[in-house]
Amino acid sequence: MFSNISLLFKKYAVPSLFFVLGVILFIAGVSSKQDAMFMIASVMMFLAGLLSILYSSGEFKRTLLYIFGGVAGVAAIATYILSFKSVSDTAKYNADYALCRGKSIRNLDDIRYAQKAYMEKYGTFAADWETLVDFVKNGTVPVVDAAGVVPDRKISEEERDYLIQFGLYKKNQAIDFKMNEKEAYYLSKRPNVAVDLVGFKRDTIQRSLLEMKFKSPAYLDSRLKAGFGKFYADSLPYIPFTKGKMWVLETSQVVNGEDTISTLKINGFIPFAKIQGTPDEELAFGSLSTNDLVGNWEDK
Repeated sequence: MFSNISLLFKKYAVPSLFFVLGVILFIAGVSSKQDAMFMIASVMMFLAGLLSILYSSGEFKRTLLYIFGGVAGVAAIATYILSFKSVSDTAKYNADYALCRGKSIRNLDDIRYAQKAYMEKYGTFAADWETLVDFVKNGTVPVVDAAGVVPDRKISEEERDYLIQFGLYKKNQAIDFKMNEKEAYYLSKRPNVAVDLVGFKRDTIQRSLLEMKFKSPAYLDSRLKAGFGKFYADSLPYIPFTKGKMWVLETSQVVNGEDTISTLKINGFIPFAKIQGTPDEELAFGSLSTNDLVGNWEDK
């Protein structure tokens, strides 16, 4: 009797194990909404166990076993192809996400830079994209044109008397410290300028924002190395990879005590999520209630 039980166990144990595992995996796959590869694998395991049980019992002919084996082989190849495609699609999605997020952050950084420059020049933020893009293309910003160094010495009494007209000294005031940059600037404009101030320059000039920032070799090189391509001012309002969807630009005026401050907020959703299948990621900077221009990606 025990020998018969042992024989039956050896004969049916492995096929039964495959059969039970296949059933369990199939039920688990349906309840947890697994992908097609998981479901195909569970069905194949179930069929392998069932066919092995039938074959071991003698109820299944060898020819039919070969036929079903061939079908299983085709299913295995299909599973491999689906698996390869899934891995490939996931890799492409992750690469697109990284590129889109990187370009979007660079885009927002550029917008923030342009808005700060606009604020410094006009005392408020650009309220629409047309105004901001035009400023990037045609606007100018103040830049200090510097040359020379401040002499490492005290000013002379004669130089002191010259600086009185600019409110830097009073008549007969003691000369206690070495020359500073402001004094050097005014003295460099003086007739019969001192030898060590010849060529000294601290002038503020207006330069093209586009040329100074967005067409500078360092900036363009950084874009190319990051894979972001060339800079186009007209592309600033648009979220990368969205075929024309624009960032939301909002401005406001907030009363803060006796002062009124300009506020700015830019936000939008990039068309990818960090984890595929979850809601798209929002990127934003600024606030309509404060003058904070920190980006939400900078908090992480």
